[in-house]
Formats: sequence, C-alpha cells, structure tokens
Amino acid sequence: MQNSFADFEDAPHAFAPIVAAARVAPVFRTSEKVVNYGKPKGRTMTKTQDDYAYAIGDAPFSREEMIAALDEFAELYEKRPIKDNHGGMLSPHMFPLWFATRRLKPKAVVESGVFKGQSTWLIEQAAPEAKIYCIDPELDRVEYRSERAMYLSEDFSRHDWTDLPAEDTLLFFDDHQNAYDRLKAAAWFGFKKIIFEDNYPLGQGNCYSIKHALSKADPQFAELAKTFKPEHNVAWWKRLLGLDKHVPSYEPTVEPETDAKYLRRNLAVYYEFPPVVKLDRNRWGDPWNESYPTPAPLLEGTPDGARKIYEEEAASYTWMAYIELR
Repeated sequence: MQNSFADFEDAPHAFAPIVAAARVAPVFRTSEKVVNYGKPKGRTMTKTQDDYAYAIGDAPFSREEMIAALDEFAELYEKRPIKDNHGGMLSPHMFPLWFATRRLKPKAVVESGVFKGQSTWLIEQAAPEAKIYCIDPELDRVEYRSERAMYLSEDFSRHDWTDLPAEDTLLFFDDHQNAYDRLKAAAWFGFKKIIFEDNYPLGQGNCYSIKHALSKADPQFAELAKTFKPEHNVAWWKRLLGLDKHVPSYEPTVEPETDAKYLRRNLAVYYEFPPVVKLDRNRWGDPWNESYPTPAPLLEGTPDGARKIYEEEAASYTWMAYIELR
C-alpha cells in the first residue's frame, strides 16, 4: 500500500530523466502512503453519504450487529500472529472481513493478495470449516502459512474454479487490481459474494475501484474526475518501468457513466463498511470531510481498553466494500 518517490532510488540510471520529471511535475503531491492525484484546491463536496446512493440493496448484516461484535474482535486481534502488518491490513479492515466472513459462513474463501498472511489467519478464525485458496505472485513474503490453505501464484482469472460451490464461496480481493474487471471475472465464474479491501475514493489509490466508477458517474465529481490520471501516481510509473510485478488498470472499462450503469444493473448489494472510528484527517492527511463521503463511524468519542486499537489504526481505512452479484 505504501508508495514513495524513494522507491525509485534503485532504478537504472536510464530512468533518471523520467523520475526527475516526475519529481517536479506540479500535479504530483506525495503523502506517507499513497499519492494524491491532485485534487483541485478549494473544492468541497456538499452531498452526504446517503445522497450518493452508494448503498445498493440490503446487506446481510447491520450496524448494530457490527457494534456488538467489536469487543470480541478486539480480544481476537490481540492474538494476531503478525504484530507489525503495516503495508497490509490493520484493524479497520480486519474487523469487517472477520465479521462478514463469520456471518456469511462460506464453504470456500478465495483470497487474492496475501502479503504476510495476516488476513489468511483471520479467515481461519472466522470460517473454521471453509476451504481457503491464497493467491499472490510473491508468496515468498508470506510469514504466516495456513495448513488449511492452498497457495497459488497465478492470477485469480487463470484458475479453474468449477469445483467450488459458487453460491457459497466468498472472494476477497486485496490485490490492487482493476475492481471492475475483477467483478466481470467473478460473474463469469459464477461467484456472487465479493469483498474489496482497497475501494479507494475518487482522486486516491493505485487501481480502479468500484467507488471510483460510481463517483465518476456523478456530475458533482466531473471536475475531480478529469484529474484522475494514472501517470499522476508513483505506482503507475513503477509498473511502467518494470519495477513492480502487479499491473493494475486505472482506466474505466468504457466510460465512467457506462461502468456505473452496468454496476447498478448487476449488483444486488453494494455496501461500504463504516469506519470503526473516524479521525479528523484520513490516510492521505486530508480533512476527512464531505470531500470523502463516508458512512458514519461505528463508535463516537474516544475508545478505551481493548477498543483503543481501533483509534490507533483508524487512518488506514479505505472504504472496504461488500458486493453481491445478481
């Protein structure tokens, strides 16, 4: 998840002019973890979360149920095998993944994007009877390996999934790929239930998200949408220069409005998990206001005790979404 111009320091000298140009380009503004695409200064979105119609259908769980499970998860999270998982999932996303997986009771879980293996451990806890398939092109990074999981290095789209119970399989994508393309592949394989971890808001992130598609189709975001260009992102340059094995697409499949129409036609449920705690500033250091439409947090005020971890890691939130295809 972390990107920085420092990542280019070891690049071949032939790339120096490109890197130098990127350093001085006025549209670039780096932050601690992800590059901001150059949001127009002074632009403020005035709609509320409900106005965006970012909730489609009825999710199979409620806010009240999530709030009631916070303490149980906090105790479980203290037992996590990897204490430092920065660059991977932290509690703002580990909690909804655990909660949703436990509620859905899938017979199989396909996890694309494993990193150190923390999420694999969590899936084990939430679905003790499920078969687990872990996909990552760099499996040598994995620190926690599940005895119940099958590890694969080929992309999700390149496997034969016909033996899996499509209706009872949960797909979990944390691989920074084009989410719209992932949905089309999931539909082709017959899967219905999907969770996207990196569901970036417009103007942020290093891959095309479902939230991007829905946001770009909104006239209120027309000006901001024009600034969403892949060459404004350090990760895009890394892929172009062959410095990264992952090659996500940042562009809409056709046009944003068309993508949004097909999403609304084919999604039975689209639900953005709320943050457990909402800070004054988000992960990019921007004010966490109407410019970043977000569901109301599960907790108000300052949490204490075991719940304190939710505040400590709150800034890693990226609008994780649960989807059910028709």
